[in-house]
Amino acid sequence: MELNSSQLFFVHCLSPVHIGTGEGVGLIDMPIMRERVTKWPLIPGSTTKGVHRDYFVQQRDKESWIRTAFGAGKGEADAEGNAGSIVMSDARILAFPVASYYGTFAYVTCPMVIKRLERDMGAANVSYFSNLIEKVEGWEKKLSTNEDKALIGHRCEVTDENNEKIYLDEFELSVVIDGTFGELTNSLAKLVFKDDHFSQELLASRLVLVSDESFQYFVTQCSEITPRIRLKAEEKVVDDGALWYEEYLPTETLLYGLIWCEKMDQVKESWKRLSKGRVLQVGGNATVGRGRVRYLYTGGDYS
Repeated sequence: MELNSSQLFFVHCLSPVHIGTGEGVGLIDMPIMRERVTKWPLIPGSTTKGVHRDYFVQQRDKESWIRTAFGAGKGEADAEGNAGSIVMSDARILAFPVASYYGTFAYVTCPMVIKRLERDMGAANVSYFSNLIEKVEGWEKKLSTNEDKALIGHRCEVTDENNEKIYLDEFELSVVIDGTFGELTNSLAKLVFKDDHFSQELLASRLVLVSDESFQYFVTQCSEITPRIRLKAEEKVVDDGALWYEEYLPTETLLYGLIWCEKMDQVKESWKRLSKGRVLQVGGNATVGRGRVRYLYTGGDYS
């Protein structure tokens, strides 16, 4: 059987994650990295590739394979000028956690996110859902009224007792129940989390579809903001000018990306290892418990 040279990966934030862009110009001193056009959060492909390279180095994999797959590390001589045959894209937002009056929190997504997921799967020549764009267009019509609405499947843990209202952050949304969206939530949960049944249940029972405009508000205004200080060593008081605010992707954020390989014959055996999920450290502030994520992989297709 031939191994497909493309697959999806997912990023599940187990703690708040800060992939920074340097100093900000607004109220947040240290903002997270976002797409220029949409302002949606992302994790750069360079970050994903770098932490994977470090992981395999620590596992003491063969140096020749690491250089072929990920390129030469800092300070290493690389006579062939190899940049690495495995390509890892930026990780884009898939579902954003938002505080909910019922069910503690909801995973929130929107039609544009799902359309981009379908487009990216098409570019990678992988497909896990049937007639997805047609379904999304139907969901959009149900959401396209003046009344704020949220679409759910038949089984949802974040609605009121009568399945009529959802309260996300400070907003009240009217519930629209759609069986085809319920099918997507179940299929997506199994695709993302495979054998992790607890996480499957969380995603399947808490995924909510809102309008693109509502989603824009949640991902730009509901990230985690943490004040940080630096103390004077002797007095144990805040140093002058040493108070700043950092932005984080909240715990439970889900993102997705693509991995593909340009030299499958050289890394075929190790490529198969990317079907196994692993916990890695990304971004800054590791010493204060930030940046722990799970990378989860679809494993590619066999044909």
